[in-house]
Amino acid sequence: MIPRDLNQARVLLDAQAQYDQATAYAQNRPIRDAGSSWQPLHIRAALVILPMLLLLCAVMLALLRHYSAQSALESSQRMNLGLARYIIEHQPTRLLDGSGQPDGAAMKELALHVMMINPSVEVYLLDAGGKVLAHALDLAGGPDPVGQRVDLAKVRRLLAVESAESAGSSGSADLRLPIFGDDPRPGSSPNIVSLALVGASHAPTGYLYIVLNGQQQQSVTATLANSNTLREVVIGLILATLLAMTVMLIALRKLTRPLRELTGELRDFRGDTSDSGVAESGDEISILRAAVRAMQQRIADQFKRLEDSDSQRRELLSNISHDLRTPLSSIQGYMETVLVRGEQIDHAVRAQHLKTALRHVALLGRRISDLFELSKLDAGRVEPKYEVFCLAELLQDVLQNYQLSAQQRGIVLNLSAGSHLKTRVSADIALIERVLQNLIDNALRYTPSGGEVSLALQAQGPLIQISVSDTGTGIAIEHLPHIFERYWRTDEIEAIGPEANSGLGLAIVKRILDLHSSVVRVQSELSRGTRIEFGLLRAV
Repeated sequence: MIPRDLNQARVLLDAQAQYDQATAYAQNRPIRDAGSSWQPLHIRAALVILPMLLLLCAVMLALLRHYSAQSALESSQRMNLGLARYIIEHQPTRLLDGSGQPDGAAMKELALHVMMINPSVEVYLLDAGGKVLAHALDLAGGPDPVGQRVDLAKVRRLLAVESAESAGSSGSADLRLPIFGDDPRPGSSPNIVSLALVGASHAPTGYLYIVLNGQQQQSVTATLANSNTLREVVIGLILATLLAMTVMLIALRKLTRPLRELTGELRDFRGDTSDSGVAESGDEISILRAAVRAMQQRIADQFKRLEDSDSQRRELLSNISHDLRTPLSSIQGYMETVLVRGEQIDHAVRAQHLKTALRHVALLGRRISDLFELSKLDAGRVEPKYEVFCLAELLQDVLQNYQLSAQQRGIVLNLSAGSHLKTRVSADIALIERVLQNLIDNALRYTPSGGEVSLALQAQGPLIQISVSDTGTGIAIEHLPHIFERYWRTDEIEAIGPEANSGLGLAIVKRILDLHSSVVRVQSELSRGTRIEFGLLRAV
């Protein structure tokens, strides 16, 4: 029965084929991305932020120690800023005589009183140029600072404050502390000091220079650096860091939950990784990125398939209009002749016209059948059903079916000597039978009367080679690469007549053998004949 709208049927078939291919491609294509094993995004983000939090904790601890030390120095200096002036004002004897020489007894008495009041300070007596003249230190075998020079320029501001406070104003309130001066002890670092003039302000004979954070105080401070208080501060910072990390982890987990759900839906859609071959790596974003890349590739592939399908559709429509028009025109012409002439036509002629029309109907049916069979093969809708069978027996059956047709054409059809192998192969017997039918049909069609068509079997390692040879017209060497293309024809074929071939038989052969992973080879010479050969795997 001839379809009333063959074009529409073809379009529907192509659409179904594209849908089937896209579905299979989307379900089977793996997502691949280089990287480590899969980890949730919030865990990876937490692992990145944790070192930053630890570094921040260390910086905060260092800043805390620095500013606490600075604060202690500022507090100590601000409280003892007027200590030197107070000592000068309440010292009963002069520390320097008229010639600028230090009074040793006065310095010893001063050292006794200062050590009793505040053992952390160190008192020095300087001349007008800043040179150490005397001190109130217990050196205990250490280097004597007498003769060392102090840079008074660093502490001139302290003298200005002293002058302002002597005048009754609070000059120290606006002074930025701490102010560091030189420590007269050799090898010591700058220290907080208190400074006062000795003698008249307009003509000072020297300076009383007090180091407020002396060596004894520094030793105590170094001891306290490892105290329980500091350890408690460190533990507090660590606990605060862990608490911040926990809160951040909870927040990140909550914020990334929609992304995790989307990733889970993607994994569920693509199936379990152990079954589908999906190689997941990285975090949710890595998986989604890999999925987008795969989707881009799939879309590009689908566009390419659509372009190829559109090109094939155009070619198909052109060839269908050409190949179906001839038999339909012949059928129409013979039927119109019978109807128009009616009883005037001879019964023998009428019968001949009807037989010719019937032959064209059969030809049209075969072409339509080949068309739909090739369409299913191109769309990937045919899956081979493998079974083990004897290939020689199949060849015998096919030969029997074509013997009558070969005799009518005057062609010898035979199975070559030595081809009665009992070796069994594994293949789809129906599809292989279709291959043999198309090859024998082609060989008979292009072999003239008196010619020969031979089938042969030959064992070659794990393969059984099947060949179909004829003594027909042959094919020019430049045309051999194209003989398996859909609707391919040469001028020689066209000269034989439109009924010679639909142009689909060898294309169907190629698609079926591709499904069996079998390579087909062709040898041909003009006026000498053609040999087509393919191989099938032996059954284990």
